[in-house]
This record gives sequence, structure tokens and C-alpha cells, in this order.
Amino acid sequence: MQRPKMQLRKLQVPVNVKKRKMPKPKLRKQILVKPKKNVPVPEIKMPEITGVKGGIGSAAGEAVGGSALGFTAPEIEVFGIKGKGEKIFLCLDATGDMMWDEMGGLRAYTIIKEELVNIVRGLPPTALFNVAVYENEDTVLLFPKLMAVSAQNVEKFERWIMPLNSVQSNMDNNDYGIRTLGEGGYPNDESLLHGRFEKQELWYRPALLAMKQQADAVFLLTSYWGHQRIKLEDRSASWYESSAGRRWKECFEKAKEMLIEDNRRRREAGEPPRVLNTSNAWEMNRAYFPDIERPPEPEFYYHKPDEFARAMIETRKLHAAPTVGLTSGIRKKKQVDFTFNVVRFAKKDSYEEWYDGRTDDNFKKLTSLLRGDFEMIPGLDAIQSVLD
Repeated sequence: MQRPKMQLRKLQVPVNVKKRKMPKPKLRKQILVKPKKNVPVPEIKMPEITGVKGGIGSAAGEAVGGSALGFTAPEIEVFGIKGKGEKIFLCLDATGDMMWDEMGGLRAYTIIKEELVNIVRGLPPTALFNVAVYENEDTVLLFPKLMAVSAQNVEKFERWIMPLNSVQSNMDNNDYGIRTLGEGGYPNDESLLHGRFEKQELWYRPALLAMKQQADAVFLLTSYWGHQRIKLEDRSASWYESSAGRRWKECFEKAKEMLIEDNRRRREAGEPPRVLNTSNAWEMNRAYFPDIERPPEPEFYYHKPDEFARAMIETRKLHAAPTVGLTSGIRKKKQVDFTFNVVRFAKKDSYEEWYDGRTDDNFKKLTSLLRGDFEMIPGLDAIQSVLD
């Protein structure tokens, strides 16, 4: 079948199609950097510092207010415990319990002080440090805040710490404690109570001051856990009127006389005195009448290691410098970004505790919670062995 051919007609309204001009892409100049291969890199060696390993830790200067640059933290070893930190805080027990004869007495304490001076002197000059000395509820700081390890500050530390509990001729029975510290120092009595704590005994305040100053490596040198507790009932006064109570008081007076006589003989022999708290019946009778019947103890609630750890962490957060908000994808800061270490000096002849009987276990638990270590050193020979 053949279709008829139709003649094409032109449109009545012509349509004009305009072509858009596309802009030409601009040429951008690029700089290509060709890395050089096999370029020799000089090896830089830092001078070795006795007792300390590591690099730069913080801003140099006399007073730096606890700030640090964040480079490789120096390593420090304190009586066998190795730690690392840019900001070092030392807490030293100055009570008579640190100078028992069974622990080496005043001779051992002198060795401890000398070693602390050597440790601080060995820190790099860019590290920061501070020292707290405590006795019962009293605390004295070397500096009001963390300071650089300059030669001048190390000298201040040595002049301040060495007279503490030092051996002197014609010493009195009570010539010890923080009142024997050298020139300088800053007594601190601020309240840092946290949670259920009612008192700031022994190392409680020094430990929390270390947190307030943002120290990242804390070392506590002490002899026992202490009496951080809450009294749940009053002590019975009637016991002291019993025959056992009267004997307790009589032996206490005899113990004072025996200590005076012991120290008289020691002075004549050129030996340091025996250190005991003559106002503490428990300590005096324990030393001279160890088998005597003791007063009945009322019921107490003893604070646990996790309560101390919580108080330290919260105090650190409370006094931390404000930080810039973190963006997504950045790992948050660890809750425990410091180490708390304990060196406990104990009696040579026995591990038996006479306060609450939990010193070692409590310190082991606390240091494990705060990423630290615990070391127990019994007696003078053990102290010298650790240092050798």
C-alpha cells in the first residue's frame, strides 16, 4: 500500500533556541613538593640525670602555677616505686611512729630525708614539685603551689627538710615533729572535707592538697593508715575505775619514767633518743608493757579506701583549670589521670598492726584504685637495701 506524500509546512511562530555559554574553568596554580629521600637526621642525646629518666615536662621558671607543656614526662623512683609525671608531689609523715626503734629510729629517718633531697635534685629543671610534711592534723607545705625544680628551689627544700627530726646533742624526749622543720614553709589548715569525712587526720589533707594542685605523680611516705573514722558511741569511762583501768594509768606513769631513764643512758652513750609520744598512753604502754590489758574500744565506722579515692578524684575535678569543650570523635579524659603511690616504713620484727590492723590491705586497695603502687619496707637494713 502506498501512502500519499504530504507537503511540510513552516511553523507560523518561529522558535529561536539560544545556546548558553559555559564559563571556562579557571586554571589554578599548584605547588608540588617532592620529598627528598635519604636525608640524614642528626641524633640528639639528652644528658643522663641520676635517678630520673625522661624528657621535658613543663614550662621552666620559678613559679609556674602548676601548668605544664605536656612533653614526655620524666620517670622517678622513690624507694623502689617507679613512677612518671611532670608534676611531682611528696607527702612525708613526721609523727613519732616513723621513728620507732624497730624501724631504725632517727637514723632511718635521716636516710629517708637525704634520699628525698637526692630524688628532687635529680629531677629535670622543667619538672614541677612540692612537698607536704604532716603530723596528726597539722600540715606544712614547702611552697604554696607547684614550683620548678631550679637549683634555688632544691636548696630551699634541703634547708627546710633536713632539720626535721634530726639527731642533735642533748635532745629532749619530745624534740621531734613538724616544729623542728627548718626555715620557710607554709602551714596549711584549709578544709578539704569530702563526703562523710569529719576530720583531716594525718595524710588526708596532704593527699587532697596534691589533688588541688593537679599533681600527676603523688608519693606518700608513712608508717600506717591512721584513724580516719567516725565514732558511733562514746568510750566507756567506768573501765578506767576498774582494777585493769587503774593498772593502765599506773603503767602509763611508769612508762614515762622508763623512757626518761632510757634516753639518759642513750645520751651518755652518744646515741639518739628513743622517740615516743609521752602524752599518748596507748603508745607508751605498748612500748613498755606490751601485754597489758587495753581499754575497750567503742564502736567506730572506719573510712574505706574507695572513699579516699572518691574524695581525691572529686577534689581534683573541682580545682581543675577550665578546658575547651571536646568535639565528637575525641576520646574523653580518663577519670584517674594521676598516680597515688605509698611507701610504708614498718617495724622489722613484726607486721602486726596496733591501730586498726588494716594498713597494708587498705593502702594496697587505694593505690590500685588510683593507678599507683605500694611498697612496704621493714626496718633500717631494708631501707638501705632498697637504696643500694
